Amino acid sequence: MRIDMEQVNGRRFKIKARDVELIVDDTLEAGGPGDGFRPSELLMGALAACMAGTMLNFARGQDIAVHDITIAIEDEALEHPDRIGRLSIEMAVAAAATEKQVASLRRVAAACKIHNTLERPPAVDLDFTVTQ
Repeated sequence: MRIDMEQVNGRRFKIKARDVELIVDDTLEAGGPGDGFRPSELLMGALAACMAGTMLNFARGQDIAVHDITIAIEDEALEHPDRIGRLSIEMAVAAAATEKQVASLRRVAAACKIHNTLERPPAVDLDFTVTQ
């Protein structure tokens, strides 16, 4: 899997994956136009979509009717180094499920690829080049 990012203007960036593009920029307060996602919003959105999708795949395989999924994620910032220190997730699901199935749905949602990655950070290699 690969994404490509390019600077559009100032702190406005275009991210491409396959044939899909989205814009990332600063907030209005930071001098940006404010109409794109911020990087931390992308991270939280990726987590929400991954949790829901993973749970839906499991539910389909177990013949559990699941619908009307909503997820709200709020972050708590920390400093030194600047980072997200906590993510609080509220997930609501409509499902015709037993208590045991609900426990399984919750467990599977929390075991998605992005959640696992956040809990067990990957090695990150940076090849940094400066051109003239």
